[in-house]
Amino acid sequence: MRSSAMTAGACALAISLAACSATEDEADASPSASGDISQVTVVQSETLAPDIEFTQDQTYVEEQTEVLWEGEGEPLVDGQPLLLDIYGESLVDGSVVMNTFDGLPESFLMAPEIVGEGIYEVLQTVNVGGRVLAVSPPGDGADAREPVALVVDVLPTSAQGEVQQPVEGMPTVSLGVDDEPVVTVDPDREPRSDLEVATLINGGGTQVRSNSLVLVNYTMVHHDPSPADSDEQWEAGDVFDTSWESEREPLLLEMDQVSAVPGLQQGLLDQTARSRVLMVVPPELGYPERGSMIVVVDILDVWNPEDL
Repeated sequence: MRSSAMTAGACALAISLAACSATEDEADASPSASGDISQVTVVQSETLAPDIEFTQDQTYVEEQTEVLWEGEGEPLVDGQPLLLDIYGESLVDGSVVMNTFDGLPESFLMAPEIVGEGIYEVLQTVNVGGRVLAVSPPGDGADAREPVALVVDVLPTSAQGEVQQPVEGMPTVSLGVDDEPVVTVDPDREPRSDLEVATLINGGGTQVRSNSLVLVNYTMVHHDPSPADSDEQWEAGDVFDTSWESEREPLLLEMDQVSAVPGLQQGLLDQTARSRVLMVVPPELGYPERGSMIVVVDILDVWNPEDL
């Protein structure tokens, strides 16, 4: 479940980055008073979030965007899942209107109707790892709002880091068409009675602790075929559940809360952000009626309250 602060941030992004046709008449009326994105600067702060410095008493009459970092990852393509860290300030008094940096990022799709025309166009020019700055003018009437400056970072939606040597005897994991993990199950493999964990990619980011909030993409696969007397039939290697489908959001795990799959939390403890973790979860720590489960988890982000 997402926190209310994160949900509010997503709504604010949609509002702030919407097409600003309602302000076009204002632009024609007072062009000499207009502010410019060149008067807005992004600087480092004492927290995880950046800070924004700007020239005060300016009138912003049109949406403007600027690429601050192009990013070194894959180019963004239409319709793909996005994971965005967003920081925004009012260009009137500098008050913070949204901040996911000091928390967890938000999920979107790469589509103009989702992120707004302006941000969609500028994101088409950057890669994963990129950062853009957007300035949105004030609204009018029912859309009345202060002008806002937004810093948007594009985060990876899969593990990024140092590939580790495979653990002998564990299931093998390859990459599918959209970089989702594909699990191959050895039909002769006998699962152990305890939890098996292997780190496939070491991301080296923030460590998962017992009270962390952890944002993950996951694929859960049957280790064994269904029992002969089961009402539902499946084969070893069949996907039971996955968050990699484009219409799905990553899963938010609260490490200090009761989980339907306690083995998932146990396997993530002490792992690091941006890592890929392979687990074989025994029935007692997952789904007793389905037998052992193979779970591949990409840790997208980790937030520890004490880090603020």
